[in-house]
Amino acid sequence: MILTILSIVMIVLFTGYIGLVAYKRKEKLAGMAGMMIAMTVGMISSLALGFQLGLVFQHSLEVPSIIAILFGLGAGYFIGKPVSLMAALDGMLAGIMGGLMGAMLGAMVGFSYMMVLFIDILFIFIMSVVLQLANQETGQTHETKKNGISLPFIWGVLMVAFGTVSIGILLFFQLYDNQTSAIQSQDSQSSDQSTLQENVGYQIVSVDVTAKGFIHENIKIKAGVPTKINFIKHSGYTCIRSVESTDLGLDVYLEKGDNFVTLNDLKPGTYQFNCGMYMYYGTITVT
Repeated sequence: MILTILSIVMIVLFTGYIGLVAYKRKEKLAGMAGMMIAMTVGMISSLALGFQLGLVFQHSLEVPSIIAILFGLGAGYFIGKPVSLMAALDGMLAGIMGGLMGAMLGAMVGFSYMMVLFIDILFIFIMSVVLQLANQETGQTHETKKNGISLPFIWGVLMVAFGTVSIGILLFFQLYDNQTSAIQSQDSQSSDQSTLQENVGYQIVSVDVTAKGFIHENIKIKAGVPTKINFIKHSGYTCIRSVESTDLGLDVYLEKGDNFVTLNDLKPGTYQFNCGMYMYYGTITVT
């Protein structure tokens, strides 16, 4: 959570700095360059902010979408308006698109150090290129070494190299965790036995939750028998963060692994349930 908050602060400050630079140099920015800067900043800033907010507001896609879209609209407008209305319009439309995609990406992927770092590096790299474009168009040249390689290019290469190494390290530790999970599962057998004792007297129905949705969409149970439905979330890389049912009054956040939902005294009939984003649906038929 701390990493996500720091990323949000970085996104807001860096976007504000680029906006200030563009405003100070508005008279020297050509129309095409100004349009490109406004569109790029509106897109990448709202995408990065939407992704981070999607991690903060795990149970709601509306809040991160609205905030990210408004932020992208503002960034695109205030950066593009000093150049032309067309540049402002391009920036605003790009901000809307980036905000929607970023919020959905954050909600689907969930928190991952690798993805947070990747989005941060992508944001910094693209914004650095935007800054180089603004400097180039306004005649603000940087010091160049004798071999013709500029300092911004060197910093860009170093940043990409740092990101590649960091993501590689995270992938290594993720692979290591997957290999050790089999060993850890042996230690959890005692907890599984206690779970079985708690489920005595219930009819148990298992529903696999994957990136493709609910594997068992149509559940059939017997009336008059206490029931527990186990929504087994196999991976965090799925947009299904919760299970909701207006018919049953359910709103359950799903953790990775077992998620038992108790249903008692259900009358015969068909009840509907869905994921929190209303993308995947299922039914519970009581006979």
